[in-house]
Amino acid sequence: MKGKEWYTIVAPKMFKGKVIGEALVTEPSEAMNRSIIVNFSFLDAHPSKYYIKIKFKADKVEDGKIKMKYVGHECQRDYISQMVRKRAVRIDNRIIVETKDKRKIIIKTIGISLRKTKTSVKSELGKSISALIMKRVKDMKFEDVVKSILFDELQKTTRKEVSKLYPIVRFEVRKLEVL
Repeated sequence: MKGKEWYTIVAPKMFKGKVIGEALVTEPSEAMNRSIIVNFSFLDAHPSKYYIKIKFKADKVEDGKIKMKYVGHECQRDYISQMVRKRAVRIDNRIIVETKDKRKIIIKTIGISLRKTKTSVKSELGKSISALIMKRVKDMKFEDVVKSILFDELQKTTRKEVSKLYPIVRFEVRKLEVL
């Protein structure tokens, strides 16, 4: 323990700079290699969002604090497998899009239809989902995109629009990565 100091790990401003942990570090430069995964329900006191894990990476170290930056988030695998039921169709998408403030992100989505569908309908739903998300995200700043995904705004509007083509029971952004 000689020569080591405790540093407080702080979440980014979009999560209100909440303290998310502590780290024992010998030198401040060593802290730059750190990353941490935090449950969203811990950050925002949303017990219904237990299945979202948010990943942070160290951005800078100052005044005994390790300030983190948002790297992405992911839904737990058991939540995704719980969504997919027998006789339902899973529609997966991987969308690379640039936000209004020129940050590239990858959004991976999953949609569940009520019953089996033709392949042509499934591909049309996938194209429609991609187009809707690209259109909405291009006009938003990065922080707004993350907040709208974490608070289900993007999912609700997308599901509502896509359900006009074919009924979708559930729709979720299962993963978001920052490039």
